[in-house]
Amino acid sequence: MKQKIILIAALLAGIAAFILSKQNFENFKVKFLKQFAQVRVVAAARNIPVGTVLTMGDIGAMMVFAKNVTGRAVLPDEYTELVGKKTRVFIEKEQPILWSDVDMPYGGVGGMSGMIKLGERAVAIPVDNTSSVSGHVKPNDHVDIIGTFTFPGATKGGAAAGGQQLPDTVTLTILQDVTVLATGQVMSRRATETQGGADRFGSQYSSVTVGVTPREAEMLVFAHQKGRLALSLRNREDVSVEQQLENVDFQKLEKNFNELNRVRQQRLHPQLLSPSSPVPATAVPRTTPLPTLGR
Repeated sequence: MKQKIILIAALLAGIAAFILSKQNFENFKVKFLKQFAQVRVVAAARNIPVGTVLTMGDIGAMMVFAKNVTGRAVLPDEYTELVGKKTRVFIEKEQPILWSDVDMPYGGVGGMSGMIKLGERAVAIPVDNTSSVSGHVKPNDHVDIIGTFTFPGATKGGAAAGGQQLPDTVTLTILQDVTVLATGQVMSRRATETQGGADRFGSQYSSVTVGVTPREAEMLVFAHQKGRLALSLRNREDVSVEQQLENVDFQKLEKNFNELNRVRQQRLHPQLLSPSSPVPATAVPRTTPLPTLGR
């Protein structure tokens, strides 16, 4: 009996030791992976002197240890913002480029005015959860702006009884491929990502600021005053523009929704396309891949 107790105790001790060793191994594995995890960042493709206006030939991408990456590092999907900016410091070849290395505001540093392209204006558009694509629109995204209006004096299937005309509700795309400068008071994509996609001043933002020309600014302000605006979020690589977009009213919706669904299915299933079927426009990439740098 005593031998059985000793045997069971030894077995339990062995199991406990195995469990502890496994837990220790998993903890070591997590620490090891965290210690040596790498991320891809934008770096200098050559030695870049102070005052250099950056071009595509000056930058590339490389892998660095994640523990050495700060919030000032430029990520590969942000590199286009560096092109055309002047360097403040000397940047050694294959050294990660930081936002503080170039003469531009980032994350609100320097204010909104420094983010506006020459010849453009910043205009704020009121939005809600629906018109902002459930809050998924972020700074540096590109959107189409769609408006819905009731046009005075427009006929709806002809003149109404008594010689009066019924106003018609119309939806149309006002502008395409518009750059988002800020959501609420957040001017940095990194700021929204580090806060789980939420505006630092609240879980939802109530306005989106976009960069447009002066003429476009006038049209947007008027459209906001006279109708309802909504944003349509674009793929960040897509710079294609739809030509000859038609306005949509009740008659157009009733007449064309079957055709829209047919074209949509052909786009989703190219094998169903016939030679006479219209081929959807192919998206044009907004950026070119960064060359990979190595030490």
